[in-house]
Amino acid sequence: MEQSSTMQTPSLDNLHLFIAVADAGGFSRAAERLDLPVATLSRRIAALEKELNIPLFKRNTRNVSLTPAGEEFYASLVPALESVQLAMNELSNSAARIEGHIRLTTPADFARLCLSKPLSQFLSLNPHVRLDLNLNSHRMDLVKEHVDLAIRIGHLSDSALYATHLFDMPLKLYASPSYLASLPCIQTPEDLKHCNLIRLKTNGNSPVGLLRLQKGKQTIEQTLQGNLTANDMGVVISLTEAAAGIALIPEAFITNQVASGTLVKVLPDWRSIKTPVHAVTTARNPPARVKALVAYLKEQLAYLHVKD
Repeated sequence: MEQSSTMQTPSLDNLHLFIAVADAGGFSRAAERLDLPVATLSRRIAALEKELNIPLFKRNTRNVSLTPAGEEFYASLVPALESVQLAMNELSNSAARIEGHIRLTTPADFARLCLSKPLSQFLSLNPHVRLDLNLNSHRMDLVKEHVDLAIRIGHLSDSALYATHLFDMPLKLYASPSYLASLPCIQTPEDLKHCNLIRLKTNGNSPVGLLRLQKGKQTIEQTLQGNLTANDMGVVISLTEAAAGIALIPEAFITNQVASGTLVKVLPDWRSIKTPVHAVTTARNPPARVKALVAYLKEQLAYLHVKD
């Protein structure tokens, strides 16, 4: 089919209308299928013919048929439009699909006790995502280490980062029955002075023996002595089970130990000041895969949240 040197680029909509008229064998039937006025359809096809500078249809009072040029154009256009539609579908699917690499850093104990199941489920739902876990008890330089997402436990100090609050983690005092049996009866926070506090060292900070406990609207501070520190909550739990002292432990971490009786609550009506847990990024608008993971973790970890 010869093309004029002055041919204009036709609109995609008009090309689809041409296919519809050719398939229907006439303007009236095509207009009915497309829910368009016949006059509008006829005008659009005339505009297409003008753009191409070639008559595509032979028109008479009885029927409409393709010209030889129209037949040739139709034969070439149908597969071309199918390819365009396929490309558009693939582009749409790609935009909607969560894919790519996520580098996540989190404390090892938190990953082991809270994240294993949610992360496994997220990867099952998003098989095109690759996750690189960096388990580190110290706060990393996210920009320098090219980290996409960090889980931070405790109050945030770096204002250059963008944080999404996941939940507030309740910690309560726990000890083994044998350790409690070796002490005078603990009925008030003041009685804790007899206890050895197993302290958790987090985020590179020195562990402190100052307990801030809350009961309703009442808040107290109690300084305890302790000869054990660890930077892993799992180790703190094991030491507590071994009767080495008492410790502040997230309730969700030790449901099995509480159920079996190897650990019991100390001062069950008191808990620590709530500890916030955030998902932190270096970008205000991170990639879709990172946003999706943050949203999924917020949903899946909601059961850990403590309400006032």
